Amino acid sequence: MIRMHVRMTGAIALCLALGVSALALADGAGDNEAFVDGSVKPRKLDKKKHKPIALFTEVRTEGPVTGNQENPEKELIEFDRDGAWKSNAAPLCAANIETPGLTVEQARDLCPAGSYIGSGEAEVNLGPARISNITVSVFNGPAKNQIRLHTSSPTLGAAAPTVFGEIVKSGSKKFGPALLVEDAPDAGGDAFMITKFNATIFKSSGVSLARCEDKKFVIRRTVTYDDGSQDVATDQQRCKHKQRGGN
Repeated sequence: MIRMHVRMTGAIALCLALGVSALALADGAGDNEAFVDGSVKPRKLDKKKHKPIALFTEVRTEGPVTGNQENPEKELIEFDRDGAWKSNAAPLCAANIETPGLTVEQARDLCPAGSYIGSGEAEVNLGPARISNITVSVFNGPAKNQIRLHTSSPTLGAAAPTVFGEIVKSGSKKFGPALLVEDAPDAGGDAFMITKFNATIFKSSGVSLARCEDKKFVIRRTVTYDDGSQDVATDQQRCKHKQRGGN
């Protein structure tokens, strides 16, 4: 009987320990999986001189949407050290594009021609369903080295957010410019989750540049969830050296 009691006590203690351990792991980084995708066009670039490129960036976050899940709160997207950002290549837009319910056309009409520098799409997970008809429009400004990602959706209407981002220097020697979003948008007061957000910066805008010194272009995403936990995801694309005087 004594042995039985000891074993039962040990079993209960083990179960409690496992329960506490499971609770400790139930954080944003543990419950979700973070992804990042990036690419540059053209892939054939000068080895030393930065040239304008079309820069595609996408962040994806997959995890259970229960209504009280830990959502992404802060984003830092670092681009390869062969990348560069030239904010003054395009006009700045300081108009109030945060006004709820603005369509893409209305937002563009408020801004100077040329300050519209990119476009993309986003998706929100409601749990039982997903909203995918979200258009992303990227505007240069309102100040130097800042961008705003305006979203528009016939389903979300006035609830579609405008995301403020800042172009900063990466703290790592492996990377150059970085996009910092200090306050990632909430979906339904965090009851839902933004699972996909992407945009392509137009080559014609001239703000995004790259070279191909080491024949690769790396991108790294560090996402911080509501509870402070973090997740890191990377992606890489090969590039080629462009011959001087060649096409």
